[in-house]
Amino acid sequence: MRICSGSTLSKKIIEAVVFFVLIGFIMPAMALSPEMEADKLMLSVAAKLDSNDHEAAGRDLEKIRALKVKLPVEYYYQNGRYLAAVKQAAEARKNLETYLDKAGKEGKFYESALKLYSQIEADEKRLVRFKNNGDGTVTDTQTGLMWAASDNGRDLNWADAREYCLNYSGGGHTDWGMPTQDELAGLYDKEETGSYHITPLIKLSKCCPWTMETRDSEAGHFSFDGGYLYWGSQSGSLDNRVLPVRSGK
Repeated sequence: MRICSGSTLSKKIIEAVVFFVLIGFIMPAMALSPEMEADKLMLSVAAKLDSNDHEAAGRDLEKIRALKVKLPVEYYYQNGRYLAAVKQAAEARKNLETYLDKAGKEGKFYESALKLYSQIEADEKRLVRFKNNGDGTVTDTQTGLMWAASDNGRDLNWADAREYCLNYSGGGHTDWGMPTQDELAGLYDKEETGSYHITPLIKLSKCCPWTMETRDSEAGHFSFDGGYLYWGSQSGSLDNRVLPVRSGK
């Protein structure tokens, strides 16, 4: 076994000390500044929003705020995107307004922010149109019609659908009836992205309720999948539903 001399051992100790001292100086120098860390996180937020990973994007936005630095202008755009995605429209608009004001027309995301802001405003107007009456009915303030908050929920033919509406007493009212083609078409909203293209305040268990119009042995349906009218046998019941309506006056 070789035994190190005292001088050799001392040399190795000194080298080790110097190494760790250098590491102590170099590592902090290699760490990102808070501002650079914020910029790095902004890239991560954008990528996660692009992939619809809203929860992870939200966590990164929290990390940026925790850095206690002056927020990058882009932060307000990306945070606006995040808030819009999680249905916090008012806060989303505020962040987008801040971005548009700070970035100006030369901002990298100016056009995208303006488009998103306009979309949020349009969505809010659409939602305001319908009023949940809290009694199983929904009022369309644009047309004045009152609707059942859900269809009948089971298969039924046209005659039974008509009978269901005549006997319906939602909201304490007894003057309900079957909707016309035009009345159902007025509820169609292609911008709605739920199960069907209709306000989320009205729940449909199937796509295509009966309408009151008939011809020979057929009766009308309106599709909230595609936004079109079609005809089917009055005796058919499979997947057929009805959505009662009244004048609302």
